[in-house]
Amino acid sequence: MKGWVCCLLLFAIHAHGLDNGLARLPPMGYNTWNDFGCSNITAANVRLIADRMVENGMRDAGYEYLNIDDCWATARDKTANNSLVPDPEAFPDGIKALADYVHAKGLKLGIYTDRGKLTCERRPGSKGHEEVDAKIFAEWGIDFVKEDSCYSSTIHKVAFREYARMRDALNRTGRPILFSLCGWREWYAEPGGSLGNMWRVTPDVRDWFGVYRSAEAMARVGHFGGPGGWSDPDMLIGSTPGTLFHLTPAQARSQFSLWAVTGAPLLVGSSMLGMSTHDHFTYTDAEALSVSQDPLGLAGRLILSDCPGVGRGEAPPEGVPQSA
Repeated sequence: MKGWVCCLLLFAIHAHGLDNGLARLPPMGYNTWNDFGCSNITAANVRLIADRMVENGMRDAGYEYLNIDDCWATARDKTANNSLVPDPEAFPDGIKALADYVHAKGLKLGIYTDRGKLTCERRPGSKGHEEVDAKIFAEWGIDFVKEDSCYSSTIHKVAFREYARMRDALNRTGRPILFSLCGWREWYAEPGGSLGNMWRVTPDVRDWFGVYRSAEAMARVGHFGGPGGWSDPDMLIGSTPGTLFHLTPAQARSQFSLWAVTGAPLLVGSSMLGMSTHDHFTYTDAEALSVSQDPLGLAGRLILSDCPGVGRGEAPPEGVPQSA
């Protein structure tokens, strides 16, 4: 595949995102999914990650969110207003105690749910329980909510309506909670700023082709982002071995550079506990981060490329169930 040959034009973006005062710049943090998948999602490991983010300087570089992905919940408690129940073995002290620990480290805790009745790993979803879930997230001290799209409708109006329910429920709690909607399609970009603080516009990035496809998508829809809300081309998968997906060192650095210049959220999906020196140097590069976190909210747009087009990433991630 040919390399990128392009020019970047910087332009001012007007604030138009969800008006909750959050995500004035592209959010930065870490997500457990590519690192752990559905295994070993425990309070003990989250504490270790929080410790490491402080020790290795990632927190001080701006990576403030520590986000737990799927597989943390096991059921709903019918005796407690159908509230979500964390895995009692993995989170013996509950989520509130974990949030307190993460906050004491100067970090913010994120959590995962789904707009369908089930999550992608068939754990309880939030459909029909948005108010209950938003309330308990706020009570636990959650700072970031990622809502996925498995087992849910692909009809645009239905999807937008379901995401709006969680948006409104979170706003009604009175707690500032960054809302990340994960719909995997470019058609979320135009209404994204009215629905959340970031919106996924691509399938999962699992390899270099995924990076290339997502970069193309950002060339088309990145301009819908700006202070308060950002188009999201998925996580940074790094080059550290041992995770579900990883790139070569050169590819990982190219991905980070592209994400930084296009105003994408910078959520590390690589290993935090075993991060390579190369990836750590990449993700803490002050010059690249200054481009990403430009106080004016500027983002780059691709105006010239000789790369072959790969088309829009309209398909959901491999193996993801959907309903009509």
